[in-house]
Amino acid sequence: MDTASSTMTSELTVLLRAWPTLKSEEQDLPFLIARINDQKRSFRNVTEQSLEEEIRVLEARTAGEKEQESTDDFEVEEKRIDSKTRKEEVLTARNEILAQIAQAQLETAYALDFVSLLLSKHTPRQAESTISPFLKQQVPLGSLGAEVAQVPQISDSKRVDDDLVSTGWKMQSLDATADSLLRSATRLEKEVEQEARHWEEVLAIQAKGWSVSRLPRERHNLGVRYGFSEAAPEFRDRGLAALRRSEDGGVQLELGSNVSEPRNLRVRIQQRGHTITSSVGSNQVSVGEESSEDSILQARNSLYDEELFHEMYREARNLMNRGVRCTSDAILVPLDECSNIVIDLVPQDEDASTDDTVDGPPEMLSFYRVLPRAFALVSQILLSHAHRQNYNRRTHLPPPLTERKPARPVYWILRPLLGLLQQQAALKTMGTFLETLRIICDNAGLKFTLKIPTSVLGLLTQLDLKESLAIPLVEQLGNLISGPLQANYVVTLPSVSSQLQVHVRTYLMGPEYKVNVTAPSHSPLFNIPHEMLFGSSQEVQDYILHLLMLDLVAMIYAGNKKWKIMSLHEGQLSTDPSVDGQRQLLTLSVKQDMLMLQCRSITKAGEIEEVEVSWSPEFLGKQGLMDEVKTIGTK
Repeated sequence: MDTASSTMTSELTVLLRAWPTLKSEEQDLPFLIARINDQKRSFRNVTEQSLEEEIRVLEARTAGEKEQESTDDFEVEEKRIDSKTRKEEVLTARNEILAQIAQAQLETAYALDFVSLLLSKHTPRQAESTISPFLKQQVPLGSLGAEVAQVPQISDSKRVDDDLVSTGWKMQSLDATADSLLRSATRLEKEVEQEARHWEEVLAIQAKGWSVSRLPRERHNLGVRYGFSEAAPEFRDRGLAALRRSEDGGVQLELGSNVSEPRNLRVRIQQRGHTITSSVGSNQVSVGEESSEDSILQARNSLYDEELFHEMYREARNLMNRGVRCTSDAILVPLDECSNIVIDLVPQDEDASTDDTVDGPPEMLSFYRVLPRAFALVSQILLSHAHRQNYNRRTHLPPPLTERKPARPVYWILRPLLGLLQQQAALKTMGTFLETLRIICDNAGLKFTLKIPTSVLGLLTQLDLKESLAIPLVEQLGNLISGPLQANYVVTLPSVSSQLQVHVRTYLMGPEYKVNVTAPSHSPLFNIPHEMLFGSSQEVQDYILHLLMLDLVAMIYAGNKKWKIMSLHEGQLSTDPSVDGQRQLLTLSVKQDMLMLQCRSITKAGEIEEVEVSWSPEFLGKQGLMDEVKTIGTK
């Protein structure tokens, strides 16, 4: 019996498994405290009786839900459930845990005694400190030993093979390390080259005068400021771009997400809906591989043109009374009765299709070809002049503070341009008129000298180069264009002793004309007001024709005493009939395209003879005016 039971005991295998545990974070004391506070609000409300009552309520609710879910089609089977209280379940689980802990401690003690007894043969002192007192009394130390049953034998060839394999692995590892170092060196060399090229381009950009600084929000990156510090805030803030390093090490300009594609200001001349000439391409950089400098210039020119169009559009809304009109994306400036100047923004690759047919003389086409480009350049100069004025206002003492914030002034860009166009048109009209009179007088044998001023470009002669160090030339030019424009014509009348000065002045409300007369005391022009102002070119032309007629009448009277002035302001002279019994009436009229001399003779018999002679730019008479008067006087 004892033998059988000992055999059964020796063959009995016990499997020890750990009790399933919860997650480590769910067993932490902070987690449990937070869970209890969340469920019960406080530890004061948690008691054994309240927990048992809650368990019973929960079980009753669960049983009620199960009964409610059962249908009438199935018979309800009563089941007896041997329910245990929560206290009994907790105690049972506690006893099971303690039993497993005790079993684990026992197994651990057996294992420790086994290892200690095994080591007591070699290190008895160390093993004696860990062996249990019961085993020390029952079994002597060093009675348990262990040895290797069979040592594996390694042949020489196998050892050589293992050494070769080990050496091969080492060489392969060394080769891989060397290759990795070479790749790293190559990559580092390439990185150094790219970094050196990047900094060379950055220094080249800075050496050309561009402002390079750290980005406000990315202090570890550099940026270039290509905008204008005196521009409007919405354009000044856009004038900063990041200098990124490209794949090849060059500088790549990053303008930002709020920057649109590059656009240029386009000025076109339209005549009856057809585009004659255009200024597209005024700010385009050279085609081909763009350098970092070209990219910065392109971005600056595009931003400058956008601000220029924006300011011109603001100003155009205040110039409706002068014929300027605004559409959704263009500005229309009147040029003449059938032509307009159209200003808009277009992409850089915009194709400008033009039509060279112009309704007018050939010289008008050459003028129209130059006008768009000149219009765009002058508008850019005026915007730069406005920036300079902003700088001057900012650097001077500010005005007194007021409750109302001062509004940003509207730049004068279109007003000076309109003044330039009106001044040029007035000079052209006046120059054509005076030149026609000169040709007529030359054909009539009269001396008529004319000193014609230069075109509007003559303003450049008024620049003071000596003051360019104190005031930049661009600012001087802007001041001249923005101010009143004035040109002077000097006319010497055929009598030589009388002279006219015609001043053409244009500022805000169109051209104004002033005529100054210089004449000796014996001339009939001496009694004429020495200075007259006119508001239109037709009025001043009629006045100059009248002065020319008075001068010619005075010449005829001074050259031949036979003639007496009958009506000075009507250009009539007559002879005395008591001398030879014949009366002659001479009438002189001067028009814009003709000089006419009419003579009406009344003989003694009462017969009337009329003679009419005229001179024009296209017609050259048989003889001059004074010769014709002399010939008529001898009849």
